[in-house]
Amino acid sequence: MNDVIGVAWFNDEYAYREALAIFTDPQNMPATFADWKALVGKQCELIKSNGDIAIRADIDPSTFKEWCNLHGFLPNSQGRTAFANHVALEYEKTGEGTVIS
Repeated sequence: MNDVIGVAWFNDEYAYREALAIFTDPQNMPATFADWKALVGKQCELIKSNGDIAIRADIDPSTFKEWCNLHGFLPNSQGRTAFANHVALEYEKTGEGTVIS
C-alpha cells in the first residue's frame, strides 16, 4: 500500500505571508511564496516518484495557531508537521482531502 504524506500547503501569497507572521520559526521557511512553491513542487515530485500519495494540508493562518494550541504544539515546524500528519491520517480514514497531482 502507498503511504499518504501530508504536505503543509498555502493557497496563495497572502496566506503564506500571514502564516509567516504567526509562525514562531519563520526563518525556517522559504523567504517568498514563489520559493515555497518551488520547494514544495520538488518535495511532491519526490513523494510521487516513491509511489506515495501527497495530500494537501491547507494551513489557514486564522485557524492554524488555534489548532496548534488545542493539540499542544507551537505554530512552528513541529506544529506544521503534526498538522500535515493529522490531515494525512484523516485522508486514510475517510478518503476526503485534496491529492496533489
